Amino acid sequence: MPNARQEASLTQIRRLLSRWDQGSTKARRQILLDFIELHKSITEPELETEFAQSASLFFTRISKLFF
Repeated sequence: MPNARQEASLTQIRRLLSRWDQGSTKARRQILLDFIELHKSITEPELETEFAQSASLFFTRISKLFF
């Protein structure tokens, strides 16, 4: 069972993914720019921890944007 911090992280990633899935190309670009600005100084393992081991779900969506 997730603790409070993990639950908050899951909520954060769900919101991000929902905004991404429902967003236009322009909105997705802004989401990506905001994400880069907020997380430019942390590593991938730190991202996974921050996003409750779900960062890969966001990275998959980003990669689909370019292909």
